[in-house]
Amino acid sequence: LKVAPIKASHACLLEPELAVAMGGPIETPNTEAAGDGEEDEELCRYCFEGHEDGELISPCRCTGGQKYVHLSCLRRWQRMVLVSQPTHPAFYGRDVRHHKCGVCQSEFTCAPPTRHELMESFTGPELAALIDVKCIIAAGEVVSREMERELQEMPSLAQGISSYEHWIRGVYLITEVIKEESFSRQANGMTMALNEPMLASLRLRMRGGLALSMGGSRFRLAPGGDLEGVAPGDLATAFAALSAPATIQLLPEETSNCGNDHIVAVNLTRPLDGPPRARQVAAATRTVLAKYPGASAVEVTHYSGGPCDPDDIACCIVPGGVGHGWTVVTRLEEALQLAYSRAARRSEPQGDIAGGQTVRLKGLKVGLTLRFLEGPARWLVRLRNGEGKQLKPENLEPLEGGAGRVFVFWGDARWTRTQLLGEIARGHWGLCRAGVSDVLSPPAERYPGLEGRLAFAPVTEMTESFLQQEGQQQMAAFRNAYEAARATEADPDGEREVGGTVT
Repeated sequence: LKVAPIKASHACLLEPELAVAMGGPIETPNTEAAGDGEEDEELCRYCFEGHEDGELISPCRCTGGQKYVHLSCLRRWQRMVLVSQPTHPAFYGRDVRHHKCGVCQSEFTCAPPTRHELMESFTGPELAALIDVKCIIAAGEVVSREMERELQEMPSLAQGISSYEHWIRGVYLITEVIKEESFSRQANGMTMALNEPMLASLRLRMRGGLALSMGGSRFRLAPGGDLEGVAPGDLATAFAALSAPATIQLLPEETSNCGNDHIVAVNLTRPLDGPPRARQVAAATRTVLAKYPGASAVEVTHYSGGPCDPDDIACCIVPGGVGHGWTVVTRLEEALQLAYSRAARRSEPQGDIAGGQTVRLKGLKVGLTLRFLEGPARWLVRLRNGEGKQLKPENLEPLEGGAGRVFVFWGDARWTRTQLLGEIARGHWGLCRAGVSDVLSPPAERYPGLEGRLAFAPVTEMTESFLQQEGQQQMAAFRNAYEAARATEADPDGEREVGGTVT
């Protein structure tokens, strides 16, 4: 923003730091400072420019030199407020400066953008669109080295409870996006039964008003429960007179948006020597073998999927099948049956090749068999680069996975969409489309295999200071990865031949 000489009429209304940085108003409830009734020149109170730089609006009750702002300047101010806040929803609430004037203390007449919208303004819509199933989230190399440094400086006890080991050079495949409307509390509000301490705590959190922040969402007191039938204008008085035990109803203040979607992903780079719950695995295996004895040959690899519920199976990945080249299932029994079914030889023409198997093509290209097409008697194969081909069995050399494979992930990682956008905006994570190479490669090769593919957020005021220079280089990879992703969207499922049939 531009910084103009401060007029005497404006000087008392500005914090010294903000006056230099952007001309923001002082945070004070002194409404007399909002203006003295004199007609001043119409200027934006943030940038001190007039109508020539855009339409001026009056978003609050301020008068005089504080009356007008450019909407774009107000949005920049709100972005600056956001930078200082944590990204985890458990540690932030809606900052009052987003929706209330710091001078006259009235609500802004123009609705503020949501936290999700503000975060997306830092990352850009292209990067935000990559937060979807079958995409990869991976820690940047510079961030990984910084976490390694911090981990080494921690006391032994702190190292043991730190989650850094999960994030350092982690490669997370997004397996599920749970839409916000799935959470009844967010969609329908909530009813709360309160005892005396809870009622007192709630009044304190509301700070004399009728709204409060919980888990990153804003809720407002509604005429329900013991306040059923109270007129909206009388809610404050009725709530102040309420005594415990009492029941109240809170409704979400903001309309539903995708910011509270839950993103679930598993780490592809942390194989385990064995399962955390061997008896559970043995029981599931016995159940399957009772019906399909041949499933005993299925190769099972266990992974530490992430820090959330690390002793529970989050999901299983079975290579093969139509689409991108793998299927995500939740139950181990289902995964074993699916892997065995894909690997089964059903006809003579398919040769010695199984579904879900790694194969080598003539010319030394490596790919993954998806399924056998009986009509043309060809295998549908997805190559490492994402290209799909229909190939005769005699042109394929079978490699590993001929009896079926299952990757079992114990635990996972979870974010809200807004939280993940914030971490991406900080520069912590890069994203890209996932491909069969991320499934075919040995675990130790999956992170190096992302070189040049990851898309990172542009350098902004949100970017961590130690990433400022690195971020410029990462942006080049971001543009390249985005263009590559768009190029492959023309044939997302690989159901037709791409690039010709090898005969």
